[in-house]
Amino acid sequence: MTVLLFFNELSTAVEGPHHRTDEVMAEFVDLLRAIHSWRRDLALVTPTPFKSIELTPGYSVQRWIASSGANQDRWRLIQAIRNRAPFQAVLPEGADADVEYRHGGRLAGGLGAAHLSDGLAVSLSYDTVWNSAWVGLHQKMVAEDDHGEVKLHEDTVKVRHATTHQHALEHKDWVQEIGRDGITSGSAIWEIREDRFPHLTFLPRIEGDLHNLRQDWIQPVFTALLKLERSIADWGTNASALPFWHTKVSQEFEGREQLCHFEDLDGSTRIFEWHARFTPGAGRLHFRLVTEDRTARVAYIGRKLGI
Repeated sequence: MTVLLFFNELSTAVEGPHHRTDEVMAEFVDLLRAIHSWRRDLALVTPTPFKSIELTPGYSVQRWIASSGANQDRWRLIQAIRNRAPFQAVLPEGADADVEYRHGGRLAGGLGAAHLSDGLAVSLSYDTVWNSAWVGLHQKMVAEDDHGEVKLHEDTVKVRHATTHQHALEHKDWVQEIGRDGITSGSAIWEIREDRFPHLTFLPRIEGDLHNLRQDWIQPVFTALLKLERSIADWGTNASALPFWHTKVSQEFEGREQLCHFEDLDGSTRIFEWHARFTPGAGRLHFRLVTEDRTARVAYIGRKLGI
């Protein structure tokens, strides 16, 4: 699995001069080199090919490279990391269609893409506003509420971020471990279900759902199942009527319950009215609570039912 580093285009200098650019780019190269030493399979995702980006007005990466031999050496280090552009090239089709991210009132393409992809955003150090290992964003998203009504939701979210080596150290474990759990397919999730999710049971049809799972949903589904497993495991140790959810979980509203009928393990048709969400897109994981043994039974994993 390639770890995606999303370039924060807002971190370029909004006005000249470019006298600090060598210093800023040297720090940026040191940042990339550190992350690359932890993980070789990296990609730097940029809004346009990196050479064309203006670091300060009228002063592109291309001009910076040509300005000195030292910068040409730094550029060779950057080239060790694959460059992909634009941001949409690494996002599933339509993943960013119903969501907008802003920082300080400005559209934040790179930071937003990092949040959508659960990646890491990287910035230049022109402005101290980027001196943080996490960056807060204002998110606007068109989505269903718990009653099934489509509304505009506004929220503040945080994205992993680094401008300096010190910031990156906070995310070192994540960089080294993400995607290295051996889960590279939905079928792999099915094979390890009994060992990794002992408090969950699965309808046989789930094997097909997982086998056909979109590539960009494999890690989000695995994470959603891990969080659901934790919620149900905790539920088994207390007397509460419902679990404390460690992920976003809702009950299907009355008008959509007819979509949630599945044949259970005993042959009876039951409503699997609870669902967890996963992204990108409208991913749903439907299950029901089995109160007799305080477990959960999963019936469906895939795109939101009925759309």
